[in-house]
Order: sequence, then C-alpha cells, then structure tokens
Amino acid sequence: MAVLSTSRDFRNMELQNSFSSKKSPVHFVEGRHLSIADVFNILTEMSSTLNESGKKMLETLKNMKPHSFEHIRQEFPVHRLQHVTDMSSMEGIYDEERFKTTMRAIRPQFRDLVFWSAEIAPEDIREARKESFKEAKEVLPSWMARKYGKKIKDQFANSPAFDKSSRYGNFKFSFHFFDLLSLYQTQHCGGEKPQLRILGTDLYKQEIVHYILVHSPDQSHQFRNLKNIQTDGHGSVYLRDEAVYWAPESTSIYLNVKIAEDPGPKTCHPPCNFYKEEGYCIHLRDTEYKVLSVWNHLVFAFHLPNHRGLEIKKEQLLNSLTACAIAESPLIDEYKRLEEKAAKDIIRKMKSDFGRQKRKRSSQALNGPAKTRRTQDPPPRCAYLR
Repeated sequence: MAVLSTSRDFRNMELQNSFSSKKSPVHFVEGRHLSIADVFNILTEMSSTLNESGKKMLETLKNMKPHSFEHIRQEFPVHRLQHVTDMSSMEGIYDEERFKTTMRAIRPQFRDLVFWSAEIAPEDIREARKESFKEAKEVLPSWMARKYGKKIKDQFANSPAFDKSSRYGNFKFSFHFFDLLSLYQTQHCGGEKPQLRILGTDLYKQEIVHYILVHSPDQSHQFRNLKNIQTDGHGSVYLRDEAVYWAPESTSIYLNVKIAEDPGPKTCHPPCNFYKEEGYCIHLRDTEYKVLSVWNHLVFAFHLPNHRGLEIKKEQLLNSLTACAIAESPLIDEYKRLEEKAAKDIIRKMKSDFGRQKRKRSSQALNGPAKTRRTQDPPPRCAYLR
C-alpha cells in the first residue's frame, strides 16, 4: 500500500478562489502538486472560506477516512497527450492548422496556455488494475478477494482520467508526447529544449488536477520561479531516463469494495440509517457498496504567447483525430453533444474531402498549367518527381 506524504508547510499555501472556463467553482494552489493528505489538511484549515467545490471535496475526504479506504498507487508512463473538444473548436483548429489560446481574464495564471491531458494506454490500465488487485488482496479477507476479484480490479482506473468517453466534446486530437514537444521546440524555443515545471493544483468537487507547464527556456518570463519536475522518482509526476511518469494517488471516482484490515461495524459512520436502527451496517454484508472517491488528473499546459499558437498541418491533424462518446458531465452544453456515430461520420467525410483535394493537387502538379507548355519536347515526367 502506498503511504501518502503530507507537506508540513501546508498552512503557508495560498488557496485561491476562482472559476474554470466552464464557470465551475475551483480552488487553485500555485507551484505545487498537492497530495490527498495535503488537500485534506488545507481544506480543513480553510474550511470557513471554502467555495462549493472545496466544501464538497472536504466532505468526500471525511467520508472516506473512517471507512479506511486505501489508495493504491501505480506508475504510468506518459506516451501520448490528448486534446478533446467540441465540433466548433475542432473545425477552427483544423481550418487554421493550429492550436491557439484564448484570453482567460478570470484566471490570469492560465493566460496563453493550451491544455492537453495525459492519455493512458489500455495495456497500462490493465496492468495497473492487475497490480492494484495484488496489493488489495494483502489486506482483504481471502473470501472477499475470491468473490469480488473483478469488482476490485474494476474500481481502479475507473475515473474520467482513464475513460474513453469524454466530458469535453466528441472530437479528440491525440499525439505522441515527444512529437508535440518537438513541434513546440521548433516553433517556440528556437531549437532549445522546452522546460517542464510544476504549474499548480486545481481542486474541484472530486477532481484533483495536477498541471505541468511546458514553456520555452527563456528565463525572463513569469514562470522562472516555479519548480522543475523532479527526476528522483518522487512526487506525482517525474522524469526518468528522459521519459515522463505519472504516479496518481487515486484513479477511482468511486470504490466498490471496502479495502480495510478490519471491516467491522465500527468502520461505518453516520449517517448510516441501517446502523442507527439495527445496530449493524448492511453495507458490510453487501460489499458492493459504492463510496465516492477523489481522483487525480494530469494536464499539460503549453505556453503559447503572442497568439502564435502551435501549428500542425491538416494531414497530421486528421491522422490524430478520432471520435468520442460523451460521458455524463455538466462541462459540455447539450446542444454541442453528438452521438459517437455522428462524430465518426463527420471525421470520415473530412478525411474523404482531404484525400480528394490532395489527389487533385497532385494531379495538377504533375500535368502543369496549360499556359506553361512549350513547343519543344518536355523533359521526362519522372524528372518532376525527383
């Protein structure tokens, strides 16, 4: 089992009140990746000034604690990043051949940033669930591990950070992380290596977002005081052998099965009406009792100043584009939601149109315009293809 670390100086953290781009209330702590223990301590210390999201998260953390739930920490390599959006934004990215920023007056620390989530490979999710189950069996009664093995596995990596469906839109751009870094290096760093720093932590009702900032090596800008991500294997995000790894404390939006050394009635807590009225907790007889959990999310923020954007050619954009089903979420307006099949049809037509235009351009290049023809014999056509 993972032992959660706690920062001793959490009282010195500034808990900023703000709103997300979707107008959801959020708390933000700049320059730190908070552990779950850090979050519990700072929200408890600041309980009288919390917004709606902070109060809900603190309630969830309190409910988890007496149930003795343990988070099982697994390590994920970050090979790919994804940017998910609605149809209108997708068409804008495709037409302009670039990802560009929007002015975020509500959150000045997020100005000139474009956000990409870590996209975890299915095989890494399966491996993490298998390893989590091995660790869970060490503290579960053997009968429970045998009877509820699949449900125990499935309660790990079940949060939106690992879900194929999306909370943001039907269209997903997916790129290899180092391909994006290479494009960024060429366009924004003058060929020098981009810098990776800890931007901060967002706290929503259940979601703990850790932001990694990607910026140019120019030391004159506002990010020079932020810490670089670690290379010693500690923290939630770190570098090892020039690769990025993510070790979230929680991958679960809810937990099905109690993971506790002593799953007795004393671990149930009010308001449990069954315990109050009958003197025992029916939930401990039926271990398929779901308890809400907090979950970690890893987001990379690319700094794109002066409205330059990150330029990517249409063909690369199309090759990276896939359709998503829409998850239950208040983050996308109803009128922007499409059925997954409709989104697939739109992408299929875009690729067909692009292919037709590409063939037309290729044909025109081979034949050449009529006005350039000469009376003498032209050179062999293959000369144009060298």
